[in-house]
Amino acid sequence: MGARGRGLHRLLPLAFILAACQPAADPGRLLVTSGFTDQVFVLDATTGELLDSLSLDRRPGELDEPHGVAVAGDGRHWYATLAHGEPTLWKYETDGNHLVGRVSLPTTGASRVRLSPDGELAAVPDYWRAGGGDVSKVAIVRTEDLMVVATPDVCAAPHDAVFSPSGDRIAVTCSLGDGVVILDVETLEVRARHALTDEPGSGIRPMNAAWRADGRRLFVSLMGRGSVADLDVSTGEWTETSSGARPAQLELSPDGAWLLVANRGAASVSLVAQSDGRTVTVEVPGAHPHGVAFGRTSDVAYVTYEGAVDTPGGVVAVDVLSGSILWHVPLGVFTLGVAFLPD
Repeated sequence: MGARGRGLHRLLPLAFILAACQPAADPGRLLVTSGFTDQVFVLDATTGELLDSLSLDRRPGELDEPHGVAVAGDGRHWYATLAHGEPTLWKYETDGNHLVGRVSLPTTGASRVRLSPDGELAAVPDYWRAGGGDVSKVAIVRTEDLMVVATPDVCAAPHDAVFSPSGDRIAVTCSLGDGVVILDVETLEVRARHALTDEPGSGIRPMNAAWRADGRRLFVSLMGRGSVADLDVSTGEWTETSSGARPAQLELSPDGAWLLVANRGAASVSLVAQSDGRTVTVEVPGAHPHGVAFGRTSDVAYVTYEGAVDTPGGVVAVDVLSGSILWHVPLGVFTLGVAFLPD
C-alpha cells in the first residue's frame, strides 16, 4: 500500500464503519476510483475494510482522474480508465491486483469502461465536454492485448457505452446531445439514433444507461431533467419518471427486480421495484452520489459519493429490502466509480 493509502487508512476509525446486525449477502471486494487522489481502492465488500490502494498516477502533481472501473465476467481481470492528461485504459489481474498493461486512448477524455458479455471487448466513450458540441468517439479495445481496434465517431460528449445482454449492440449516451445512439458491434455502424426529448437543445444530458435483460428496452439517466427514461430501442418510444435531482449512474439488479439510481443533486439513491414501481429513497451520508453497483445477488447495493470541497468522498453499502445502510466508509476525494468483484 502506498503512502497515500496508508494515510487514508488512518482516517478510518471503527466509528466510521457502521456495520448492521446482518452481514452483506455476498463476500467479495469492491473497487472504488478516487479521481482527485489518482487511486483505486480495494475494500472488503462485507465490512468496508480498506484492503489495498493502487496508484494510477501517470503525471505526478497533476490530476489524472481514475474514473470508470469494470470487472470481467469471468472474474480474472478488472479495468479502469484515466480521464485526463493522457486518457488511458488499465488492465489488472484480480489475483493480487497485478497490473497487466495499459493503453493510451486516441481520445481527449475517458469516462466509463464497459465490457462485452464475452469479455473480449471494452468500450470507452470520449467524454469531451469542452468540445463545444463537436462529435467525439467511442474507443473499442480488444481486452486480450489492449489493442484499440476502432474509434467510431458517435455524438457529442458520449459518457456511457454499454453492451447489450446479447453483445451485438452498444448503447451510447450522448451527454451534450438529446438521446442515445445504438451501434452495431460487428460493423460499428449506427443502427439507430433515439432522441429523448421533444425539445432539441434543452440540455437533458443523457448520462448513463442500463439494459433490461431481454435487450429490448434501456434505462437512461437524464441528469439535466432529473428523471430516468425507459426507452424501447426498436421503436424509439420512451416513458419518463422522476428520479430526484440530477441522476447520475444507474444499474439493474442481477435478477432485474430493482433499478438503483444515484441522485447526484439530492444526496440520495432511489431503489425502484420493477414489479410495481414502488420507490425506496435512501439518504447517503455525503455529497453528490455518483457510482452504483450490486453484489452477486440483489440483496446489497453499493454507492459512491464524490464529496465536496471540504469533505471527503466515500462509499456505502445498502440493504436493498430495508433501505438501511450496512456500512459507510469515507474514502478518497472525488470518489466516482465502483465495481463488485466476487470471491
